[in-house]
Amino acid sequence: MKIVRALLLSFAAFSATAGLAATINNDDSCDVAVLPAATLLLPYFEVDLDNFNRETTLFTLTNVTNLDRIARVTLWTDRSYPVIAFNIYLTGYDVQSINLFDVMARGIIAPDQGTGTDVTKRGSYSDFNPAIDLSGCGRLPGALDPVYVDRMQSAFRVGTVPKLGPSPACNQVGGVHANAVGYATIDVVRTCSSHLPTERAYWLEDIAFENVLTGDYQQVDSVNNFAQGNPLVHIRAIPEGGTPVERRAQPAAFDAGFPRTFYSRYQAASEPRFDGRQPLPSTFAARWIEGSSSSFQTSLKVWREGTTGPDAACGDYAAQDELYVTDVVRFDEAENAFAGGSSLGDPPIGFTPMLPPTSRTSVSDGAVFPHVANGAVAGWVYLNLDRCGLVFPNVGPCADGTGAQAWVVTSMRAEGRYSTDADATALGNGCSQAQPSSEVSRSGGVVIGPAANQGSRP
Repeated sequence: MKIVRALLLSFAAFSATAGLAATINNDDSCDVAVLPAATLLLPYFEVDLDNFNRETTLFTLTNVTNLDRIARVTLWTDRSYPVIAFNIYLTGYDVQSINLFDVMARGIIAPDQGTGTDVTKRGSYSDFNPAIDLSGCGRLPGALDPVYVDRMQSAFRVGTVPKLGPSPACNQVGGVHANAVGYATIDVVRTCSSHLPTERAYWLEDIAFENVLTGDYQQVDSVNNFAQGNPLVHIRAIPEGGTPVERRAQPAAFDAGFPRTFYSRYQAASEPRFDGRQPLPSTFAARWIEGSSSSFQTSLKVWREGTTGPDAACGDYAAQDELYVTDVVRFDEAENAFAGGSSLGDPPIGFTPMLPPTSRTSVSDGAVFPHVANGAVAGWVYLNLDRCGLVFPNVGPCADGTGAQAWVVTSMRAEGRYSTDADATALGNGCSQAQPSSEVSRSGGVVIGPAANQGSRP
């Protein structure tokens, strides 16, 4: 498999045969599982740009079909600003690994071992895909232009980008970090265009709907002897199939009845669910251990749906640093509950946790997680990562009755040598009704528990 083309502001789409049977049971179709998908989400990455042996993040893509495909990787800052995108060409049954240190520090999409500057030939069981267009792919670059590398490093580490072509300069696209921090999306596409998910042309021409990709990631710190790995978040198109033209011509046939989709906020108001991708949930249960004789440490890697849309101005990204969290409740192993949710309660609990679109936060951070007054070292934490709550019940993602999308990964370390990542348990799905603050956080709040199974929606 080969890298096709590195693009600064772009993403393209793949098309395939139309599937006309729409799903009506939202609780089935909204449940996210590790199944071949049209979109993969890397919810958090971190890269030390100065030392190859320190923190870096790698991810791997696999095409589980016999037909060749094009995938586009978009790297976003922690405030959901799209900095750079590049295309990856996969032959049938192909696999490609990407080390983000190579991309950001060295300006290389992938070294020549296993890839190169030409589209590779297909294997014995790999077949030509007539639905993809390679005419715009050309010869694959061996390295990125230095101006792109400088822009990436500035955006992901200090949150500033210089003007580049039609893209204006902005000094508020991300936070300030010792390492480069952000998240990535990977979509199946049909050509090597230069469109981003924030551009209307992406939805008119490029987006594809085939569930053909699987993937995983590893976060590695060789110096400190830590490494974690986990599947990427697999987000399916339901129903799959069809081109943008075909799906526009037959909208009812391709409508799964979702209240919103993963990419809703980047699409035209007249077609807010055109991408057909499953929406993600907003409430989670995550295990925590902090301290003990084994020196356990627990951090939560949290991805959240931002508020910026396709026409976001520079100043809009600054506000992404302070997206409030509806509710955080910490339980110890004796079922004691400690509140830390929104300050909308009766009486208010004293502080409002804030988290940007992507972050890694230690559970010992008192600005986000409530303090355990009895000295307990383990338990679980309830997270309601919706930002609607009781404040804006009819605005934005709250207008359809569902919560803002999120994903949570529990990251644990112990004894200076063991580490692991695992997805937190979702207590609902992307079709579940939004939940206000819990009874732990305010008088009269809701009971914490799994979301009700709502069956199908018209």
